[in-house]
Amino acid sequence: MRITLASTLVILSGLITMPVASRADTIDLSQAVLAGGASFIGGGSKIKFDAQASGESATITLPSIQGQQYAIQMTGHNDASSSFFQFLIDVDGAGPGGFVQLGDNFNFGSGFSTLTLPTFTDLGSSDFLRIVNGGTGNTAGQIIGLSLLPVPGAIVGTGLPALLIACSGLMLLARRRQQKI
Repeated sequence: MRITLASTLVILSGLITMPVASRADTIDLSQAVLAGGASFIGGGSKIKFDAQASGESATITLPSIQGQQYAIQMTGHNDASSSFFQFLIDVDGAGPGGFVQLGDNFNFGSGFSTLTLPTFTDLGSSDFLRIVNGGTGNTAGQIIGLSLLPVPGAIVGTGLPALLIACSGLMLLARRRQQKI
């Protein structure tokens, strides 16, 4: 079998488009920093937001891989249709001034349900997720689960060095085989 530069490039183009492993990271909610009446329940595994409390929020530090695209899955509920949660992300690690809202205001409904927030690209060395309770009724709600999901097919910023090493190895193999002929 003869390995040519063209076949090497075909192999490498397949490596570039290989999906990143899509292993979800379950986030420990007990590590959240709470403000304005939010509290831990269930031994610290759930976050409860009280009715009529202003400024309720929970800020959570997320694991970070710079350049990776992520989606967040959240499980929770709202006590009324006029209440909602806002989910804000600080993807550049700049802190409170750098938060942007992910999608619209979300209402889980009266029963516990899971929703997936819009994807975002990690730009910094650390990420912060802030959950804010709000709405005209500002009724109680709970967050009982949070997972961080790498988006399959997204190219991680560290992939280029591995690609260059693979390319060099294949070219050396091709040269060695040609010398034997």
